[in-house]
Amino acid sequence: MLVGNTSPIGIRGSEMGWDDPFPIEKCSGRVRGAVLAEFQGRCPTIREVASISDAQWLTVPNIGPTTLEEIRRYIGPPSAEERLQNLPSMEDGELLSRLNRVQRELNLIASAIKTRASSAPYKKEQEK
Repeated sequence: MLVGNTSPIGIRGSEMGWDDPFPIEKCSGRVRGAVLAEFQGRCPTIREVASISDAQWLTVPNIGPTTLEEIRRYIGPPSAEERLQNLPSMEDGELLSRLNRVQRELNLIASAIKTRASSAPYKKEQEK
């Protein structure tokens, strides 16, 4: 639970707050180099590292899925409160519009799958 800036983050048995330095000394050389390069040579706080999305990290040289996983392991999962705070605020109408669009797209995908699945046995019989 987040209480001010003192939300503890468990990192291999130790408790660290969001504003503590990121434990760069515990990271592999590849992660250490990428984090330092991203923050122009300074050691960032855990909060700063956590504020960068996975998509942004994956654009940083030498950061791939494995190194990103290592970074996230030292940050820990965000609390439910933090996830809610990071959600974009949208009006109800905008949310409903987006929901309708996603549902239509899902229905189109499901129809395409059904069409392909139902025509597959027919094609196999024709090939014989």
